[in-house]
Amino acid sequence: MSASLRWAYALNQWNSPPTAFVRPELQTRALKTISVTGLDAVELQGGSGRWNNLGRPEHILLGHGSVEGFRAFLADSGIRRVSSMTWDPTAPAEEEGGAFRSTSNASDHAAIIEAAIPFVEFLAAIGAETFVVRASESAWRLPNGPSVADVATIMNALGRLCADRGVRLAVDIDCLSAFRPAPLGEALLAETDPATVGLAVDTAEYTVAGHDPVEVLLAHGERIAHVQLKDARAVDSTETYRRPFAESALLQGAADPGMERWFFELGTPGGLVDVPTVLEALRTIGYTGTVVVESDQSPTPATTALLNAWYLRSLGNADFPGGRGR
Repeated sequence: MSASLRWAYALNQWNSPPTAFVRPELQTRALKTISVTGLDAVELQGGSGRWNNLGRPEHILLGHGSVEGFRAFLADSGIRRVSSMTWDPTAPAEEEGGAFRSTSNASDHAAIIEAAIPFVEFLAAIGAETFVVRASESAWRLPNGPSVADVATIMNALGRLCADRGVRLAVDIDCLSAFRPAPLGEALLAETDPATVGLAVDTAEYTVAGHDPVEVLLAHGERIAHVQLKDARAVDSTETYRRPFAESALLQGAADPGMERWFFELGTPGGLVDVPTVLEALRTIGYTGTVVVESDQSPTPATTALLNAWYLRSLGNADFPGGRGR
């Protein structure tokens, strides 16, 4: 009999816009909403600046005094663990000088490792399982494509850094990524160490990119180190992700004003993600990590969290707290 799935909820959409999630009382409200759904674990989103005070270890420690202080802050709202943290090593951070970096540029690798160390050490100290790292910048910023060899080199280095501290690295290939074409993603996995470099699968991001997340899960089995669960209603069939400033052209609907959102609540009418089959695939491959549910792009993340919990609780195979058979 397969082990029960473990669950967490991502805080990313509460942090949109970034200035909306600074005050502790707003963070407490979000944490308590997640706790009400029956979950007791959260995923943090890496970021930059004082307004992103749950997105950097130094700001978390400054605000809460210590790892134990932050753990107590979470526990006051019913949250017992941090499952994971996402991080984009190519995004400029004011704490690191504000420069753009590229995982395809070997000369940036030392700076990426230096920047990653505080995150990994914080995750190890708080008992998190997974460091979810974006594989590359968006495709439009690399018109000649990514350097598979260079990206594999930095991911292998990050994998060793994480493994030495008891954290697992999960490489994130999102729907804007330069590694979105399947052959490039497969090439990257082939050149990285399976023992230390896993793959993150976001069901909606993969769907928008034209990939079947179930097929990806079944194909890569033990390489699956992280799963983020949300729904999508459309596929980027025109490759808008290659357009300049695709972050707004695609995800914010600038290229298609009729597309206000790409990501939706689980089980949404017209949704393309077959959630029950995704969950069965996770059992088939013996997935032992945490399934992180998201409210990504929702205008009301708390409402979406409650709707997602209701949907998962209604399924017979979700192992979701309070669901059938629990």
